[in-house]
Amino acid sequence: FSLGICKNRLWREKSVSLNETQSKILKPFIEETIHTLKDMAGLDATSGDGFQDSVEQFRFKGYAVAANTSGNLRGKLLMHLYLETALEIGNKVNALVLGDTEEHYEVTDKISEALEEFGNTAIGLATRGLDEAKLGIRFEPPFFILKVDELEQLLTDVKEIISIPIHVNNVGRFYFNFLLEDVTEN
Repeated sequence: FSLGICKNRLWREKSVSLNETQSKILKPFIEETIHTLKDMAGLDATSGDGFQDSVEQFRFKGYAVAANTSGNLRGKLLMHLYLETALEIGNKVNALVLGDTEEHYEVTDKISEALEEFGNTAIGLATRGLDEAKLGIRFEPPFFILKVDELEQLLTDVKEIISIPIHVNNVGRFYFNFLLEDVTEN
C-alpha cells in the first residue's frame, strides 16, 4: 500500500510510503469505506494515490466523520467530505437504507442521520478488524464535524497528516485523513 503524489496538489504535498503500522491501520479503513459505499449507497469507488498533507494548510471541506486513536499511535482518523459529495452520498444512503427518496440540497437532519449511519458502519467495521490485530491502538467511537472551528480544534498537537483520496464514480471525491500527533518513521 504505497502512496504517490497527486499532480494537482503538488504545492502542499510530499510523496510518502506507508510504514507497516500505517498500512495495517489505513488499509482496512479504505477497504471498508469503499465496501460500505457500495452496500449502503450503491456507489462504486476506488482509492487514489495518497500523499503527506501540510498541517499548516489543511482545510475543512464541509463534513467529516472522525475517530480518535490512542495507545501506540495517537491521532485522529477523518473521513473528510466536500459538501457536494456528502450530500450525494447522504441522499443515496437515505434512499437505499432509510427509505426516504426525497432529494435534499443541504445537510438536513435526515442527511446527517444517513451520513452518520454510513460513517459509523465503515469506521466500525474497520476498527473491529484492527482490534483483533492487537496493534495496541484504541479507537474511540466516531463523531461528526460540521463546523470549521471543530476541525481547528482537532488539529491541535497534529504533527503529520497522511491523506488518501476516495474517488466515487459519477459523484466526486473525498479524503481519508490520518492526523498523527507523533511523526511516524517510514
